[in-house]
Amino acid sequence: MRHWSAIGAIAGLCFFGLLAVMYDEFYREFGITSADVALSYSDTLAHSWGFVITVAVALTIGVSLILWAWQQIIKRKHGRDCKIGQLPAPAYLTALAAIFAIFICAGLVGEHFMEAAGRRGAAGQPVSGLRLGLVFFDVRAQPVTEISSVAESPVTIPTRGLTFLGKSGRSFVLYCTADDQILRISMERFTLRTSPHQGLKESESRDCGTAATRSPPR
Repeated sequence: MRHWSAIGAIAGLCFFGLLAVMYDEFYREFGITSADVALSYSDTLAHSWGFVITVAVALTIGVSLILWAWQQIIKRKHGRDCKIGQLPAPAYLTALAAIFAIFICAGLVGEHFMEAAGRRGAAGQPVSGLRLGLVFFDVRAQPVTEISSVAESPVTIPTRGLTFLGKSGRSFVLYCTADDQILRISMERFTLRTSPHQGLKESESRDCGTAATRSPPR
């Protein structure tokens, strides 16, 4: 049990490190990091569980095939069956190389997608992540369609050029495409709505919650 717990912990750290780099690649286009939208260790893994499962399956299949191939080579060469625990060191080195290769390939694909998605979001285009039946990357950059005051003294905030990126504490994190600045609006006095598609009617917009004060641009 201690053996598999250690393997699980190491695998979790590897996946988190890989995903953290990719998520930061997306938010770098807006001048922030994933920490600025309160993405924790568990959030990062949970928001990309489809990616984690896909890579884990690829690792399992790849390593299993390599070790099986080594077993067949030894059987043909020496005429005897060889258990996985009895394989020579080159077999494990080959499996380790395959693990690194799969991680590198997955990282390159994910980084390319995140970079392209970040550029689209910074240009004001809607981004809703990557979902192919499974959630691979749950990133968002959605145009703001309405910011309505719920206080007694209404305050109007123009929404043109504003993109919703996420939440941090009790604030919404918005990106202004007009001046490439980050705005933070606290969650008490305003109702904020976003649209997953540009040009969507206000009645079809998705309600993101309430907000309270506007912080100065970053």
